[in-house]
Amino acid sequence: MADCILRAPSAPGQVLYSTLRKIVNHIFSLERFDNEKLAKYLRCLLKATFALEPDFPLKIIEDICRLVKQCASSQKPIPSREVEWFTTTAFNHGVDLFGVNEDELSKKWIDHALTLSHYHQDGGDLERELQKRQINLKWDS
Repeated sequence: MADCILRAPSAPGQVLYSTLRKIVNHIFSLERFDNEKLAKYLRCLLKATFALEPDFPLKIIEDICRLVKQCASSQKPIPSREVEWFTTTAFNHGVDLFGVNEDELSKKWIDHALTLSHYHQDGGDLERELQKRQINLKWDS
């Protein structure tokens, strides 16, 4: 079903977002799959919604932040490589938005990237690097 909706040439953004979201939630509840598999599904969902209205991927990255934070103190944290992918994707998207003067959206994405980087298991290297890069961004507002 997900494949059909992704291949639909003119599926409205809300339909694409809500359908894929329901599919991921339903699979998760049925299969009780692990956090690594959940992260991969969320990665696909995030990638599929970038071309839609800005609210859809923003909702997903907010959910991802909550999930990563929640799982960080559990015995099954989100795998480090997935946290790194979410972090760098969020930061890069924030920089892209900065480049087209979408300052408020850019700040939100950069903030989410910094939140995610805090939970990346690398001794804080990624978080420090992103903080250094954030300083170089000069928003108008």
